[in-house]
Amino acid sequence: MATFRFDLNQEYSERLEADAAAKRMNIQEYIRYKLFGEVTIFSVDEVVNRIQSGDFKNKEFTVPDVYTDEEWSQIDRGNAGVLGKNFFNHITEHPELGIRFVPDRTIKRRAVYSYIKED
Repeated sequence: MATFRFDLNQEYSERLEADAAAKRMNIQEYIRYKLFGEVTIFSVDEVVNRIQSGDFKNKEFTVPDVYTDEEWSQIDRGNAGVLGKNFFNHITEHPELGIRFVPDRTIKRRAVYSYIKED
């Protein structure tokens, strides 16, 4: 795998970080998205959409539970962790989504969430 390195000054570094955060992507995903138009199913928005449209109401689940086993096997461990962290931050900042972190509970060492859908 090739590694590319480039330097950004403070202004461009902050812009890149802000733009990636606005898209709820990590820097690497955002650069791929901007350069190649690559969109992945492993995004915070996709997790939220799958929870809201799936069978998660009043159930405990982890982020991998919103994907099929085949889909989840396609994400590497590092990006899975970044996705989990970004998802946690997003739902913490947006309680109106009805998705809650379940403290002091894990499943296979993963954070557990619940979805309380307002009818």
